[in-house]
Amino acid sequence: MRVSVETTSGLERRLTVGVPADRVDSAVNKRLQDAARNVRLPGFRPGKVPMKVMHQRFGAGVRQEVLGEVISQSFQEAVISENLRPAGQPSIEARKMDGPRCRIYGDVRVFPSVEVSPIDDLAIEKPKADVTEADIDDIIEVFRKQQGKLVKVDRARAEGDTVLIDFQGYKDGEIFEGGSGEGTSLELGSAG
Repeated sequence: MRVSVETTSGLERRLTVGVPADRVDSAVNKRLQDAARNVRLPGFRPGKVPMKVMHQRFGAGVRQEVLGEVISQSFQEAVISENLRPAGQPSIEARKMDGPRCRIYGDVRVFPSVEVSPIDDLAIEKPKADVTEADIDDIIEVFRKQQGKLVKVDRARAEGDTVLIDFQGYKDGEIFEGGSGEGTSLELGSAG
């Protein structure tokens, strides 16, 4: 089996595999001999059908079946022998047998090769963070707002207070669907 690999673009590889025709012929003959033992045809005793008749009746179908298997197997062998790592299913095209060989063409996308250098050779710079008192105060204020509990107060509402409201929305004098709510919290002075 002859194999040639051509890089078509980036990670695309085109494999050309030459499979000897006698490999296909011997597989077809073996498959027909195995089938002849069990086949029943009118005019012949069970298991006694001549090979010539087997070739005439079943040869084309068996050849297609065997050719598909040989193509698939040969392509896999070629990928392994060339140390390729396919990233997906290949696109395989078989050319008609001419003379002693069957040519198989396959396009396959491969994983890129990655070389990892020793970790001792890497220079890593640890980032420095300058945290000020103002940064700490800002974060604490954010946590207070997120984790704080609402408490009732006995004074007039002021900007920044959170109130619970019930509301109904109207369009052209009619209440519209999804335009009402009960117990909805709203921070006074916020845009939302």
